[in-house]
Formats: sequence, structure tokens, C-alpha cells
Amino acid sequence: MTSILYTFPISHFSEKARWGLELANYPFELRPLVPGEHIQTLKPIVNELYVPVLETDSGVIQGSGNILDVIEEKAFGHKANPEEKQMEEKVDTQIGKSLQTILYHHILEYPEIVGKLFLLEPAKLSDTVNAPEHFDLIALSLKRRYKITPKNLEIVKQALDECAKELISIYKKQKFFNGTSFGRVDLTMASLMGMLAEPTESPACPWFTSIQMPESFLTWRKELGFDLLFDKIREFYKEFRIQSK
Repeated sequence: MTSILYTFPISHFSEKARWGLELANYPFELRPLVPGEHIQTLKPIVNELYVPVLETDSGVIQGSGNILDVIEEKAFGHKANPEEKQMEEKVDTQIGKSLQTILYHHILEYPEIVGKLFLLEPAKLSDTVNAPEHFDLIALSLKRRYKITPKNLEIVKQALDECAKELISIYKKQKFFNGTSFGRVDLTMASLMGMLAEPTESPACPWFTSIQMPESFLTWRKELGFDLLFDKIREFYKEFRIQSK
């Protein structure tokens, strides 16, 4: 069978896995899913119902980091050293997971935005899209899953800020995290923060340009002071992001 990559179109962890697979020229079929409806598809093949999931002849691999483990030598030319792996895990947690909480905090008050972002094909900015079916239940589930509370929001914002500033100090001195070539940390940082930098080469770009983000989100993003990282992300996408699907 051809390997199948199950994703959400706007998922930054899905983008991390997809970018790595495409960089490695790994053959796969892209299978985007609608959040909520994904449960029926994934339940027969995995215990934890989250994406990305790569279904192969030899087994099922879940999670972007685990998927990169399979293809890292073909994608990057070498295995990551312990420092790279440690930083990748830090970026996953302090940036990737934090941004899930922050994004949904800003958009769950706008059902029409969520409706557009959950589509399998991107709409136009001028299109009107209804809220997803059972939106109230979806919103409640997301608030619980991502711990969207005032206290936790402050915690994840602090975690995001600390990790981003550490990366800024590194990228001020060198182009790549490992000092020599595009690697796992660079890809992880760029894919997980892509929703903030909005590189046009990102597969999720058409979804995010189909909406007008809430003013509260735009103000928060503007005040972050991460311009150096945003420029680095756009640079990495321009130089290394080639879509095959």
C-alpha cells in the first residue's frame, strides 16, 4: 500500500510531518481530515485521536517527531544530535502546544472563522461559511483539550516567549540551529510558528488568508517582538519548502 498521511489542513504539527516527508521525497498519499469527523477515520488505527498519523505497510506512526525519526537522514542528510533533539522537543512543547491554546482562545468566539479553518478546501475571504455542525460541543471540547483558561493562557504565553527569545539569540548568530545545515530544529520552528509569520509557501496559507483574524490576535502578534524569527521562517520556507502534494 501507499503510505497515508492523515492531517488537518491548518495543523502546524501536520505541516511539520508533511514538510519532513516531502523534503525526504518520501512517497505518501495526503489525507486531510475535518476536526471532529477525524475520530471515525482514526479510531480503527490508533488509540490517541490526534494528527499527524502516517499509516505504512510496516505499521502506524503517530506524532510529527516520530514521523521525522523515520526520514531524518534522507531529509537532512544526518541524524540529529542530542542538542537538536532536546531543542526540538522544547519547541514542540513551548511553541507548538502553546500556540494551539492561544489560537483557539482567540478564534472560538467567532464560529464563522472556525468554520472556514475546518474546511477541507480553502474558501475565499469574501465567502460566508457557517459554523461547524455541533459547534458548541466542539468549542467546549477544544477548551478542555487545550486548557483554555485565564491562568493557563498566561503560562503558555510565558513559555512561548521564553523559547522564542532563546531561538532569537541563536539565529542572530547563525543561519541554522546546528550551525551548518537546515535541520530538525529549523523545520520544527518554521512549521510550528508558520501561522504567525504567514509564509506564502505554507500549505495552510490559503486557509489563513481566507479569514480576517480577530483584532485581539493581530494586536497580540504585533506586540510579540519576534520579527527576526518571522523573517527566518519566511527565509526557510522560500528556500526549503517544496510541496509535492
